[in-house]
Amino acid sequence: MNNSKIGFVESVSIAIIVMISHILLNLPNEILSSTASAGPLNVIYITILATIIFLFFNKLFSPFKGKDILDVAEFVGGSILKKIISIIYTLYFIFVAGILILNFSNTLKTIYLPDMPTELLCLVFILIALIANQYGFKNVSRTNAIVLPFIIVTIIIIFFSLSVHFVPERFFPVLGYGTNNTFVLGITNIFAFGEILLLFLIRSNYKEPKESKKIGLTSIIFSGLILFLSVTALLLIFPFATGGEGVLSIYMITRSIQFGKFFQRVDALFILIWVLVFFAYLSVVLAFAIKITNKNTKTPTSNIPAFLICIGIFIVTLIPQNIAQIRFVENVIYKYACLIIVFGMSFIILLLGYLKKNKKSLIEGKF
Repeated sequence: MNNSKIGFVESVSIAIIVMISHILLNLPNEILSSTASAGPLNVIYITILATIIFLFFNKLFSPFKGKDILDVAEFVGGSILKKIISIIYTLYFIFVAGILILNFSNTLKTIYLPDMPTELLCLVFILIALIANQYGFKNVSRTNAIVLPFIIVTIIIIFFSLSVHFVPERFFPVLGYGTNNTFVLGITNIFAFGEILLLFLIRSNYKEPKESKKIGLTSIIFSGLILFLSVTALLLIFPFATGGEGVLSIYMITRSIQFGKFFQRVDALFILIWVLVFFAYLSVVLAFAIKITNKNTKTPTSNIPAFLICIGIFIVTLIPQNIAQIRFVENVIYKYACLIIVFGMSFIILLLGYLKKNKKSLIEGKF
């Protein structure tokens, strides 16, 4: 995978597809539950913060041209630190992938396949992702670039098709539960931009490393726009969603769409497209987990890590016993794991690497 170079479109698609996968489940509902009518404002706020954080992190990456965060970790603490960070990131990807696929599979079972075991649906997703990764990272990235436009079109159709039913009064009060929930406690909603981690790991695969800043900004801003549209549509259509635990909240609003008398169940079409999105999402997450493991073990041609990671993802899907546990893991454990690992641990690694690199350059008389 390290020899698989990808361009601007593929790089941006990878980051956005991860964000969209969360949006299609309960991310908009989670934001609304904590901020109420201030949800759209909070999305704008965290998008600006995510952009600033990325620019700061990108600055810390500046001494490491063509390197990813694992290379920085190795520079900071040698192979031992690199292995520790690799294990943490791999477990993080396994955990997140397992929870999201379990959530989506459970939704499919509830809506369309009541007699199908959830475990079997999860296994199908995992096996297809495993097969897709046998064709290489470049093919996975190209698939994402193909699937992404379809899902973007569906979200745009959802928003504008339902706009005639929007109730603007539901924007008020503008600050929802107050400034504290919107801007202080609401800052934790930045976990929605956990895709930033992929941008840290994919840097060594850019065809043009100098485009890293452009790729990151495009991914974050575009993801923020999609999240804004989703949160706004959900708020203005279903006011009760601000305090509920709806299953696949975006799916809920698609059921309100009708195109004349002959197209009254377009939600089935959206579900089909979203299934493709989750196939693409799991393929991406698996690809990055494999990349980390192979880079750590220096076995780029081995398929053993891929099988072990898939087993790990499947084991995660077996842990939650009911919907309440799934929601708790997704909305609480994942949220704070993302804040700690993606924004906390990664920041410390990059900061130490930046300081050590500059100190080394000063000693060698380069500055």
